[in-house]
Amino acid sequence: MEIELVNKPLTTYDISSCLAYPAGTLGAFQMVQGQNAIYFNARDPTGRVWVFKLCTRFGPHKKPVIRGDWLRYVHDKRLKVGDVIILTMVEDAENGVSYNIRVEPNLELAL
Repeated sequence: MEIELVNKPLTTYDISSCLAYPAGTLGAFQMVQGQNAIYFNARDPTGRVWVFKLCTRFGPHKKPVIRGDWLRYVHDKRLKVGDVIILTMVEDAENGVSYNIRVEPNLELAL
């Protein structure tokens, strides 16, 4: 079963620093109590595996972000503001949990 975790247009912040992650889907990752970061692999449509780090910030604003290979992914895919990033989680009885990432270009800018 595939679950969509992120489906959002990229902002300037997302492509220049880190991907702001929606807090509502943090439950898809098994962080241990007191842990503020977890690494996970996500496969793109070409089959390349990217290592991302999902972390919550310290202090009063704990909004989660994705780092790790994120900026390499942005550069490699030539992402732009307005492109839509889609991150999904696939649960499989045989293989466990896996993650996929893809981008849909902002077609309005392409016209």
